[in-house]
Amino acid sequence: MTNCAFTIVAKNYIGLAQILGKSIKKHTENVDFFIFVADEFEQEGISLEPNILIAKDTLNIDGQQWTDMSFKYDLTEFCTSIKPSCFEYIFSQGYEKAIYFDPDIYVFSSIEEIYKVLDNYDVALTPQIAGIHIDYTGEHPEWAMNVNGIFNLGFCGIRKSPKGERVVQWWKKRLSDNAFADRSTGNFTDQKWMDWMPGLLGNESLYVFHQLGMNMAPWNYFERELISEKGRLFVKYRTEDCSDQERHPLVFIHFAGYDYEKLKQGIISRKRIENLSEYEDLRYATDIYRQEIMENKDIFDRYIQETYTYATYDNGKKIDSFHRRLYHGLTTFDNMKFENPFSTGKDSFYEHIRHRSMISDEPIDKINKQNVSNISQKRKYIGILFSALFRVAGYKRYVLFVKSLYNYCRPEWHGFLIRK
Repeated sequence: MTNCAFTIVAKNYIGLAQILGKSIKKHTENVDFFIFVADEFEQEGISLEPNILIAKDTLNIDGQQWTDMSFKYDLTEFCTSIKPSCFEYIFSQGYEKAIYFDPDIYVFSSIEEIYKVLDNYDVALTPQIAGIHIDYTGEHPEWAMNVNGIFNLGFCGIRKSPKGERVVQWWKKRLSDNAFADRSTGNFTDQKWMDWMPGLLGNESLYVFHQLGMNMAPWNYFERELISEKGRLFVKYRTEDCSDQERHPLVFIHFAGYDYEKLKQGIISRKRIENLSEYEDLRYATDIYRQEIMENKDIFDRYIQETYTYATYDNGKKIDSFHRRLYHGLTTFDNMKFENPFSTGKDSFYEHIRHRSMISDEPIDKINKQNVSNISQKRKYIGILFSALFRVAGYKRYVLFVKSLYNYCRPEWHGFLIRK
């Protein structure tokens, strides 16, 4: 039986996904590759390659639930929330083993080993970090690993077995309403839920890859060194605190946070992960990926200008993340019903927030501590305000006030802004 691999994208990243697919097929025979598009095309009867599937028309997700999920989740959350449904669809087509890859992954050698593991295990995962680092030196803070999850779900392999399918259904149900990236609730998209797998499956059903060439990524560059030998790439521990110096073939790298537009121009640049050191040995692989994107820029550019369907209301106004979470709170905790939250008609969700002056043309979601001017000065002013509150309220009331802030850190709890 032919094996299967797939990815999930908004329509602007179809080209990046196709580059991933080419890398898989270059190194591994008998793998069918599918691209699920968590988006819609405005054009009627658009011609797509047979392996590109419009998720809304393909997956077993009710129409109203699709509308609800595509509105309350941002782009990343939504793409990850439908991942179990994609596994479900692939199994329904007769495939016995399926591997998910994020679209920003590139495969450098055969993935046959993963399919062989799935002959005997129901689920295969890769940890964010593979070594025991008593004195941690990674650029990505350990607390972020705790928040985001022990396993990286840019990769996941599942076998069509009674236990594998049960995991898919368990996962699907939870992601229908809990795929938010929300530190306050301990959720991080589809990924954090996989921390349950060791407890639910045990060693008999779960395989955790400690092969260093599987899912090499910016957050584990600090521990993994690339070596080129006779045209082949290998990975070994970079850090001295790991005595194991075995060399593993490089299988795939997760180029998360890279600027793909700049890669297309031949420039290696990253958008995310602060203070990431420049490891010279990485150029062995990044040069290959850069060259592949440059050579396939026509594929990359074919869809890159497409805009995400679920980014705006039907009048073209941008949906802020706060809107999405507020909607979730109103429909979950206040039992308010909105048949189509994208609508701007009478008594719509949009009308509720517009009357509260909550529509802004400013890019609110892009504001962060890296791009706010005079952030240290603003923190100083906030400290002055809190100090003044402490002096007025006293220690006991101040502590109670600080504790109460937790109840308002989630936009879901701000339904009082809308309720009459």
